[in-house]
Amino acid sequence: MTLRGLYLSVFGFLVVLVASVATGCGDKAKAAPAERFEVKRVNLRDVITQTGAVEPIVKVDIKSEASGKIENVYVREGQRVAEGDTLLIIDPSRLIYKKDRTDLMVEQAKIRLEQAKRELEDARRLAATGTVPQRKVVDAEDAYRLADIEYRRQLLELGDLVDQLKQTVITAPMSGVMTSLEVEEGEIAVSATSGFQAGTNIGTIADIAKLEVISQVGEVDYIHMDVGQKVRIRPEAVRDAQTTGTISFISLSAKRSNNSTLGNFEVRIDIDSLVPGIAPGINVNVDFVVLQKDSVLAVPNHFVREKGERHFVTVAASGDEAEPKPRAVVLGATDYRHYEVVSGLQPGEVIVFRPEHRPRPSRRSKRKRG
Repeated sequence: MTLRGLYLSVFGFLVVLVASVATGCGDKAKAAPAERFEVKRVNLRDVITQTGAVEPIVKVDIKSEASGKIENVYVREGQRVAEGDTLLIIDPSRLIYKKDRTDLMVEQAKIRLEQAKRELEDARRLAATGTVPQRKVVDAEDAYRLADIEYRRQLLELGDLVDQLKQTVITAPMSGVMTSLEVEEGEIAVSATSGFQAGTNIGTIADIAKLEVISQVGEVDYIHMDVGQKVRIRPEAVRDAQTTGTISFISLSAKRSNNSTLGNFEVRIDIDSLVPGIAPGINVNVDFVVLQKDSVLAVPNHFVREKGERHFVTVAASGDEAEPKPRAVVLGATDYRHYEVVSGLQPGEVIVFRPEHRPRPSRRSKRKRG
C-alpha cells in the first residue's frame, strides 16, 4: 500500500469513529427526557408486614398432682371437653391400701381416746373421795390429751389420703378443646407438687374460639404502635384469606437476638373473627399500618433533592422557553413513594425531574415516618 493510500484509510476510520460517537451522544440525550409531575393531593399509607404465631388467648397446661401408673385415658387429642369431664385416671391401688390402713389407725386412736376419757373420769371421781392423790388426775388428763392429739392426727392423715385419691382422677379445669395430649395408658405420671421435678405434662386445653397472634416489631416502628390499633391478618396456608385484629398488648421492653444490635418488641393481637387457615400453632402475616394520611399535598420521592438539611424540587416555569428553577420545600411524612409537602408548593404547579439527576437517598429520609 502507498503512503497516500495509508493516509486515506486512517482518515476514513477517524470520520467513522467521530460519527459513531456523535450518534451515540444524540441517542443518550434522547433517552433521558425530563419527567414532569403536577403537584396534587394523594393518600399516604405505609404498611409493614411481620410474621406471627397464632395462639389461644386462654389455655391451661394440665399436670398431675398424683404419682402413679396411668390406668385409663378417656379423651383424645382434638376432642372438645367440658369443665369437670374426666380426662384420665391414675392407678389408685397404692393409695387405697394406705387409706384402708389409715382407717384402722383412726379406729384404734378413737378407741384409745375413749379409754383415756373413761380413765380420766374414774381418776376424778376417786380423787374427789380421797382414794387416789390429785397427781393421778393430772396424769389421766395428760393421757387423755395425748390420745386426743393422736386421734386428730390420724384423721388428718386420712383426709390427706382421701384428697390424694381424688387427685388420681384428673378432670378438665375448663371447657375447650384438648389441643395436645402427651400421655398414654400404662405410662408413669409424676406429681407436679412433689418439689423434686416439674411433673408430667398431661396435655393442654384451650379455648380455640378466642385466638391471638404473637408477633415482633422492630424498635424503628415500635413508636407507631398503639393498643387498640387495627391490623390485617393473612394466613399463609390459604391464598386471599384475611381477617382483622386489634392490638391488645405491646411489650414495654425490647429483646435482642444473638448478634443483633436492634431490639424487637412483642406485640399481641386479638383476632376479631376466624377465617379458614387460622388455627392454633400456625404462622400468619400481620400488616401494621404505621402511616395513614389522606388528601395531603405530595410529590414523588425521586423529584426531591437533598442538600444538607434542606430539600429542593425543580419547578417548571411558565412558557416553553423558560428554564425550570429549583425551589426549597418543607417536607413531612413519607410512604417511601411520595413525600408530604408542608410548604413551598401549591396544587397544580408542575415540577420536573431528569433521570441523570436522580439523588442518592439518604439514610435519614429512609427512616423518616409520619
